[in-house]
Formats: sequence, C-alpha cells, structure tokens
Amino acid sequence: MDVKEILKDQCPIRDTVEVINRKWTVILLWDMFNGYEHFNEFKDINSELSSNVLSDTLKFLIDEGLVNKIINESNTKYVLTNKGQSLNRIMYELGVYGIQSDDYDCCREEIKKYFKEIFEI
Repeated sequence: MDVKEILKDQCPIRDTVEVINRKWTVILLWDMFNGYEHFNEFKDINSELSSNVLSDTLKFLIDEGLVNKIINESNTKYVLTNKGQSLNRIMYELGVYGIQSDDYDCCREEIKKYFKEIFEI
C-alpha cells in the first residue's frame, strides 16, 4: 500500500492541526501544563476569555480525550489525560520557536529550561 496515497485522503498532521488550531485550545493546554486545573483559574489568567467559550473549549478538549473533568465534593478540576500529556513535545517546540525572537534575549535559556521541566522533556 502506498503511504503517500493513504495520506492524500487522511492526514494525521491535518487531524492534529484541526484539534490544536481551535481557538483557545493551545492556551488552555499551556495553562494545564503549568498546573492550572480550575475553571476560575483559567478565567483569571485569560481575562479576555468568556465563560461560554471556556466551557465550550473545555468540553471540546474532553470530547477529544485530551482532558478529564474530575468532580469531587468541593470542586471540579480539569486535568490532562495521557493523550493530552502526549502533546508535550508539540507544546515544547511551539515554546522554543516562540522564544527565538529578540524579546527573549535576556532569558531564553531559563525559559527553555522551564519548558523542559513542565513538558517533561
């Protein structure tokens, strides 16, 4: 079977981009990798994010199998699944690409070290 022919109709890169290209998806994944878990935390650190869009995006991430919603007596939290955690290399590379600009000359290596830590690279 010709792989190129298979990838013409079904492309795993296109499939991945369709997931992470959705507005707020990468930002919320970044927040979760940084240890944020609660709805109000996501709202507080992303003030321009409406509650409706946040709810919709979290539901999307759950439906995609990237996030679990855990409800207990006192609160609800959102945590990355193994599938969500597997995006660590993509998130790391996005970050490394982003710190190439002159804005990060002062602290590029420190940020890269932080990325390695939180993304477990």
